[in-house]
Amino acid sequence: MIFTSKTSLLASAIGLTFACGIVVAETAGYLSLKEVEVEWEGKADKKMLEVEIKTNQDIPVDGKSGAFGYGVLTDGGNNVLVLTTHLPIDDSSHEATPSGFHTHVLDLKTPTEACPGANFEVDLENSGKNTAFDANYKWKIDDTKISVEKVPVSDLGDAGVESVVSFTLKPILDPNKKVTNLCISVVDKA
Repeated sequence: MIFTSKTSLLASAIGLTFACGIVVAETAGYLSLKEVEVEWEGKADKKMLEVEIKTNQDIPVDGKSGAFGYGVLTDGGNNVLVLTTHLPIDDSSHEATPSGFHTHVLDLKTPTEACPGANFEVDLENSGKNTAFDANYKWKIDDTKISVEKVPVSDLGDAGVESVVSFTLKPILDPNKKVTNLCISVVDKA
């Protein structure tokens, strides 16, 4: 992972330990992280984050590859930036058609019993209270590269980046088809 700053601030990656315990027999190439670059621009309350992720295979944008995404983990799982798709769940007013990709800033928590084997669970209550939950950050997918730019660092609690991951997402629905739990399984990390 490459961390850079145009304001001469060097950042170092703090390894975030995942208790994966999950063996994925064959990881889809678009979930295999080849290279990650994280960059900060600006100063103080004008500081912005930019992230570029390169994968080993073209990232599917047809909306038919299931629920997956890429996450920038900060502050021990609080204020996590994600670029994700999870059709047909509609929780953003900024979903791209037909891929379903969009951004969120989420809070994560230790998985509950509803998410056995997952690494994290989305803290739905606290994430929904976050003003950046339904963020419209500028992002782009170009074959094997996905990037997001101009993310106000203040939206992430001004926390440093601990890790960048790819993940799959498993929604748990109630009888009325309302999401009760979102289970996150980390596939790869940088």
